[in-house]
Amino acid sequence: MVPISGCCYVFYGVPRQSIGRIQGVLARNVRLLREQAGWTQEQAADAANIAARHYQKIEAGTVNLTLATLARLANGFKVEVKRLFEERGA
Repeated sequence: MVPISGCCYVFYGVPRQSIGRIQGVLARNVRLLREQAGWTQEQAADAANIAARHYQKIEAGTVNLTLATLARLANGFKVEVKRLFEERGA
């Protein structure tokens, strides 16, 4: 396999810029959902059944999530997983 220049995952060929943008969208949506619920980060983490520190990293956009964690977040906020990735106008 030939590496693709500027990519973070050779196998998937996902450009770093795309990963950063997606993490930013996810982080903003998670924070917005938490704020709409009127929760602290700790309350949101409890609702999603994940560690508070991990939740903080999700809102900061500094962690890559597993499918299981995405499902836990969606369940905690009672939304579909796709809602976590919806881009909203600024």
